[in-house]
Amino acid sequence: MSNTIVKVAAVVLRGGLLLVVRKRGTPIFISPGGKPEPGETDAEALARELREETGLTLRAAEPWGEYTAGSALETATDVRIRVYLAEADGTARPAEEIDEVAWIDADYAADGVRLGSVFGEQVVPRLLAEGLLRSRHRPEPAGDLVLVADLDGTLAFENRPPGPAVSAALNEIAARDDIRLVLATSRAPRGVRALVGPLADRAELLCCNGGVHVAGGTVQRRIQLPADRLRALVAHLDRAGIGYWVDFGDRFQVRGGGFPWMSYPDRIDLTAGEEPEWHGAIKLAVDSAGNETLLNGLRDLAGPGLELFPHAGGVLDVTSTGATKELALSVILPAVHGPVVAFGNDANDQILLAEADRGVVVGDGLPGLEYAGHISRVAAEDTSVAAMLLAAVARARVPVGPS
Repeated sequence: MSNTIVKVAAVVLRGGLLLVVRKRGTPIFISPGGKPEPGETDAEALARELREETGLTLRAAEPWGEYTAGSALETATDVRIRVYLAEADGTARPAEEIDEVAWIDADYAADGVRLGSVFGEQVVPRLLAEGLLRSRHRPEPAGDLVLVADLDGTLAFENRPPGPAVSAALNEIAARDDIRLVLATSRAPRGVRALVGPLADRAELLCCNGGVHVAGGTVQRRIQLPADRLRALVAHLDRAGIGYWVDFGDRFQVRGGGFPWMSYPDRIDLTAGEEPEWHGAIKLAVDSAGNETLLNGLRDLAGPGLELFPHAGGVLDVTSTGATKELALSVILPAVHGPVVAFGNDANDQILLAEADRGVVVGDGLPGLEYAGHISRVAAEDTSVAAMLLAAVARARVPVGPS
């Protein structure tokens, strides 16, 4: 006679990749989740387990069925799992008893990844049947290559311009007529020009997380923040004494001082009681410094019409829905284009990397993303990044699988 363990589990998908975790001392990857504690609702248990195991903050959860199978880790034991499609903020990292996190595609078994019984036998087949899990065997488009790269932490480090090797590689790439070079960044156009100089005029720019598209020196697309939402967010921040800046793309207004790296001539520091402008803004940047309570409060105020992007350095960006890097890229690309190769380093780039035909993570951020077959990793070092850039545009396939 089998014992039955009841658990809740989160299906967290980003760009067609599924998050799974491996507990310390076991060879099997399982879903994030666990047993509800006495008095906990499923949503409370999911939020706690996600936070404890991966550091993610649960945003929403939708019931996705109940599944039962024999436990892959405990003999003579069945496990019954109530599964939820979950949306969560942040970067998944191993915590508590978790040794490793992985973002897997449909072909995970080719890399020797073993899944727990419920996920491997029931949940993943359903994800495949519904087209929610990416296959690594999809054909690459045959047109001219699109190279899209983040700037800070990817091509440039410590708020300095790209190094000599990356600069030379980018200039070589920009000179080719069979490559479309796109710089996708949380910076506004003035910030890109300050960082990369004349190269900014030879590439297309997706600025403010995709809120502005600049091509040929002309703004082609601009997504503004709704004035009423911006007013509500700013009032909340002013009451809490939290610093922020409101970005208009060509100038910005700052409350609370701070942000010393934003020392451009077009910086306007608001005086006490002075309101920022409410119309024409494309981004609100907040000094969040890992404040989860602040993040949750802003998310509640933002509602479904806004996107929130926490950065590793403690700054939170708010833009309008539709201003994400990956969505903005899909809008500006023609119906027929070649393979998309993406370079990035943090959560702001994760879906862009996941949805590209090939992706490169620079540095040690986004742990476990290289389990996806089309994604590799390179050291955050000038010559290493430059070599990977040139390999990518030479149409040489980047190494795949876990490093």
